[in-house]
Amino acid sequence: MTPVSMPAAGYRRPDRLDPTGLVVSVIGTDGREVGPFDFSQAPAHGQVRQQLVGAFVEATGPDGRWRSAATMGTAHRASVAFLRSLEPLGISIITLSDFGPEHWWTWRGDRESRNRWPGQVNIMRVLLKEAPEVGALTRRALAQRTHKPRKRLYDSYSVAEFEAIRRRAGELVRACEARISANVAALERHRDGRVDDGPCVPYDGTDLSRGELLERLVQDGRLRFGRGAHEAARLAADVLGTGHLHPTYALFPTRIELLSVMAALVCDRGYNLSTLESMVVPDLASVPGRDEVLVTHLDKPRRGHRRYFTNSFSGPHARTLRTALTITAPARECLERLGHATDRLLIAGTSSGVTDHPTTLFVTDGFTNGGAVRRWDQVADLRADDEELLHLHFGRLRLSEQVINRKSSQNSAAVSEDVYRRPDALTAHLHQDVILDGQAEAVEHATETVRLRYAPVQDLGLPATTARAVRSGQLDTAATACLDFTHSPFSPDGDPCTASFLMCLACPNAVATPAHLPRLVLLDEALGNLASVDPARFDARYREHRDRLEDLLESSTTPGERATARDEATDADRAVIERLLRRDLDA
Repeated sequence: MTPVSMPAAGYRRPDRLDPTGLVVSVIGTDGREVGPFDFSQAPAHGQVRQQLVGAFVEATGPDGRWRSAATMGTAHRASVAFLRSLEPLGISIITLSDFGPEHWWTWRGDRESRNRWPGQVNIMRVLLKEAPEVGALTRRALAQRTHKPRKRLYDSYSVAEFEAIRRRAGELVRACEARISANVAALERHRDGRVDDGPCVPYDGTDLSRGELLERLVQDGRLRFGRGAHEAARLAADVLGTGHLHPTYALFPTRIELLSVMAALVCDRGYNLSTLESMVVPDLASVPGRDEVLVTHLDKPRRGHRRYFTNSFSGPHARTLRTALTITAPARECLERLGHATDRLLIAGTSSGVTDHPTTLFVTDGFTNGGAVRRWDQVADLRADDEELLHLHFGRLRLSEQVINRKSSQNSAAVSEDVYRRPDALTAHLHQDVILDGQAEAVEHATETVRLRYAPVQDLGLPATTARAVRSGQLDTAATACLDFTHSPFSPDGDPCTASFLMCLACPNAVATPAHLPRLVLLDEALGNLASVDPARFDARYREHRDRLEDLLESSTTPGERATARDEATDADRAVIERLLRRDLDA
């Protein structure tokens, strides 16, 4: 166990606010400083700005809600935008105690009219609840949550597009791994004292071999050839195998290559961006008789008390993670030498200095910023199904992983099904075989359930003797005709049927012809009257029969035929239907 030294006597935490009280600095969970977050450019509105700053300090503190640098940055921007929007919206307050429910609904309505995604609204709900000055009625208004829209602005990629992104990301990652692994091997040979027979490169007033050049790179984090040294840089690129890339990338991945790693991990496990950027070096677990297992420790703050979780990778599933470890290991070694040791998994090098990292040499977050994804699109040069340039969108890629792999990722099975998969059009396409099978089963079930056949006698396919008996009415029951009175599915085989005549609507032995239509129409109307007079009794006794009858009439007759049959119905027909429903005809 690493020994821990306690603070010296008199130690106090550093002040998180600058002397103006408007610039906030935060020490993150990894010990790094996050920020600063400057509120000085926002309107003051009396005490409102200072009160919001105090709420921000609480929300980003050790016991606060927000932990990741990305969320803190988003909250800072949302807070400044909130302060700037008050005056245009006619909200005139000098303290948050004056901020009433009507003000909240005005501001929230304005945000929702501009952006259907509830990010800013939810952030301000959290922030305002941290301010003790906000009144009780306003807190009740803040308690009414806003939810993500059920329908996203994008659908998932097609299966072909998803696989194209997975394949191309893998190609870019493997090319990066080959370059860095070759140079790591050369560096190890140099450290072992083996002579490099390759050409030397002029650098910093001397000539360096490949191994010496790599040693300088891993110490300094960047190869600087100075002005007018294009030829030396070109020669170094040839020696180090970086091709068109700056020689600095001999040991470090580019941001585009890190995006490829991230895309591959999303395709494998469906991680979202915040989880990816918070990933640390996984633990290695050995299992007897099995491949080594990599255990990742992950953080998804929006999950609340369940925010921290682990995933295990082994065999082929660990390939992307092992590659990520390989290509970023030299960057972690360099950062340790520079006094900025880190256990971050994803690290990219930079030769331009465009980064907010203290060293100005590496990129450890915000990999998608600054048009990096658009540059990935150009490098990948993939085509969508419509032949347009295929754009990498991490949210869309994560949605596609859940839809195509048909499983939940970082969410519950219910959330995955209801929020991600079911609303997406690709889900129906991928499940069309299941849907068609289900429809066929439903038709088969309906055929089995509604067995009464309706057609003219000549179309029923009956033997001649039976057809004549049906036509003459010899086989009639109350509303249909029975072809086999002693082999009913509702009575013992060989015994006369004792079921209610309403069950003829579900019997395979029953048939109906246009001659029976007047009584069927009368029965339908009588059941409709029962439904209106006593709905509870109707649902308990007659609903199933009415549904069968309505289905038969709708599917087998026209409105004109039913109207004619109603006109042709006799008093004797009406009397039979009345006795049927009074159960006077039951056995």
